[in-house]
Amino acid sequence: MMKILILDDETRRANEWKASISNFSKVEIDVFAPEHVSELISKFHQARFDSRGGKYIPVTDYDQYDLVIIDYDLLGLQMDRPAAWATGAELAYCIRMMSLIGYVVVVNQFGTNSFDLTMCRGISSYADTDVGSSQIASKGLWSSSGFEGFRPWHWPDLLKESARFPIVKGFVKEHLDDSVFESLGFDLSDSDLPNFVNYEVSSYIGAGQRNNVTFRDLISSGTGRIFNALEKDRPIFEVMPPDQLAAVCASILIRWLEKVVLPSQEVVSDLPHLCIQMPWVVDEFNSMGRWASLCSFEREIVPQILEPYLFQHDFLFSRPVFWAERARREILVPDGFTFEATPSIQFCEDLSRFMPEGECSSFPSDVLAFDKKRWICDQDAAAKNVNYEPQSYLLM
Repeated sequence: MMKILILDDETRRANEWKASISNFSKVEIDVFAPEHVSELISKFHQARFDSRGGKYIPVTDYDQYDLVIIDYDLLGLQMDRPAAWATGAELAYCIRMMSLIGYVVVVNQFGTNSFDLTMCRGISSYADTDVGSSQIASKGLWSSSGFEGFRPWHWPDLLKESARFPIVKGFVKEHLDDSVFESLGFDLSDSDLPNFVNYEVSSYIGAGQRNNVTFRDLISSGTGRIFNALEKDRPIFEVMPPDQLAAVCASILIRWLEKVVLPSQEVVSDLPHLCIQMPWVVDEFNSMGRWASLCSFEREIVPQILEPYLFQHDFLFSRPVFWAERARREILVPDGFTFEATPSIQFCEDLSRFMPEGECSSFPSDVLAFDKKRWICDQDAAAKNVNYEPQSYLLM
C-alpha cells in the first residue's frame, strides 16, 4: 500500500487533508506533529551539513514513504518553540538530496488555489509537483480519468506517481553515463528531423547544442534552471552513491520532460493536444463523447492509428505521449475528411476537458513553442475561488 507523509506546522489542517484523501483512495497516511516535523528538519539539516565534509551521510529514517506532502510555510515551527526550521521548498531540496523518499509535493508555494497562465511557473521548483492547500485534497489530483470541475491538465495522478518515480530512477541509474538525448530518442543535430529538440528546451538541462550530455551531468553546474544545487552543497554530489544520484537526476528529468518538453506540444505531444491538431486520427471524430474519452491518462484510450507513435519509454511521462512531429508528417488527411464535420471545441487546460469553443477563452502562455496559444474555460473559477494568474494574459 502506498505510504504518504504529511509535514505541516498545522496538525489539524494536515489531518483534514489526510481524511479527505483517504475518502477516495486506499493509502496509508502519516501526519507528523510539529515537534516531529522539527526533528525531521534537524536530521536533514545536520546530514546535509556533515556531508559537505567529503563523506555522504544519508537520512534513511523516512525512506519507506512513497510520497511526501510539505507545506511551504512552516513558520509556526519556529514561533511556537525553539526548533529547526526551513521553508517547504528548502525541505524538499534536502529530502531529494539526502534521502530516498519518493515523490515530493509542496503546498502553497505559489498560492492556495491558483492557475498559472504562463504554464512555466513551477519549472525551477524543488518540488516534483506544486499545488495549493485548496487543491491537495482534490479528487482530480489523485485520479487518471473522469475529471470534473477545476482540474489543471498538468497535474499528475499522484497515486500513480509513487509507482512511476522508482521506475524512472531505475532507468536513470542504469544509464547514468549514457547520453540523455540518445537514450530518449531526441536529437539536437538537425532541425529538420522529427525528433529534434530546440536549443532553448535543451538548455534547461545544461545541454545547449550538445548531444552527449549524460544523466549524471544533469546535476552539474549548468542545470540550475531546474535544480539549483547550492555552491556549498556541490561537494555532496561528488560523493553521493549511484542510487541517490539517480534519484536526484530522475527528479530533474521528470520535471524537464513534464514541465518544459511536453507543454510545448511540438516534438512530443499528449493525446488531447495532438488530436485537436489532427482530428482525423479520432475515430467517430464527430462525437463529443469520443472526444471526452480522450481526456485521460489511461493507455487504453489511445486510437489505434497512433499506437506506432507512442513514446518508447512510456514510464517517463505521467500520461500517454506521442512523437507528434512524426505523426503530423506521416498520417495524412484521409479522403473525404472535412473540418466542418468535427465539433467546434477546444481543449481547456484548467478543466482537463474539451469544451465548446464559444465557452472558452484563449491566452498566450509562455511555453517554449511556435504556437503558444492555449485555452481555458473558467466556468468554475468563481465558485471555487480559483485565481488565474497573471490576469493580464486574459486581456491579450
